[in-house]
Parts: sequence; C-alpha cells; structure tokens
Amino acid sequence: MLRKALDNLIEALCAALMVLLAVVVFIQVFNRFVLQTPLAWSEDLAMLLYQWVVFVGAALGVKRARHFGIELVVRQFPERWRHRIEWVTPLVLLVVASVMVVQGFALLQINMNRTYSTMNLSYIWAFLPIPLGGLLIIFYLIEMEVRRWRRGPGPEHSQP
Repeated sequence: MLRKALDNLIEALCAALMVLLAVVVFIQVFNRFVLQTPLAWSEDLAMLLYQWVVFVGAALGVKRARHFGIELVVRQFPERWRHRIEWVTPLVLLVVASVMVVQGFALLQINMNRTYSTMNLSYIWAFLPIPLGGLLIIFYLIEMEVRRWRRGPGPEHSQP
C-alpha cells in the first residue's frame, strides 16, 4: 500500500512538472515574441522544471523497464548474450545511479548558499533531483531484481 502511494506520488509529480513546464515555456514564448516583453524568471524556471522531469522521469523509466536499452539491437544477439546483457544492464545502472547520489549530494553542498538572481530561489532545488532520481533508480532496480530472483528462470521482459 505504501509502495503504491509512492508510485502514484512520483507519477503525479512527474506529470504535474511536465504540465507546468509546458505552461512556463508557452508563457515565455508568448511574452517574448507576441508581447515583446520577455520574463527574466521564465527561462530559469523552465530549466529547473526540466531538470526535475529528466531525473524523476529517468527513475520512472527504470521502474517501467524502459531504460537505456536498445531492445532492437539486443534482440539481434544470440540468446546467451541477451541473457548476459540483461544481467549486466542493472549493474551498470546501479553504478550510474550511485554516482548520481554521491555527486548529487556533493553538488547540493557546493550550491547550498547560491540563489537564482531572477527568482530568489535556492539552487538546492536545481540539484536536488539528481540524488533523488539516483535514489529512486536504486530503489526500483532493487525491486526489479528481487522480482526477477523470485520469478526464477523464464521470460526476462515481463512488466512490473
């Protein structure tokens, strides 16, 4: 039940951020090209929202097993190679996510006292999605691998 609530929260957050990003970019373009009065804060806010969508969206991609794989290419390999690739991919993702967490927290510390000049908002909000996305990716990878372990040998591409 808690797991489902977390999933729903993350999905809703990502969807809301996408909508908000589209609205901010629309306002930015409209003001710049139609009203000829660009908004100073809109570009910074759009970039901030984009960062959140990218890193939270990457975690959702891992959750849905739609991550960093090129299935059409992998299908061309012999079965024994596909099986190896399917076991190596989570390990590579785990390394990348771990780097995101460690370096993301380092970036948070470095930028703790910086603020956007256009929004009076801390840069922490710009760097927080990096370790958060990494932690979510690790969580979903562990969950996926536990499910694969419990399932045992068989079809590798089942949905969560």
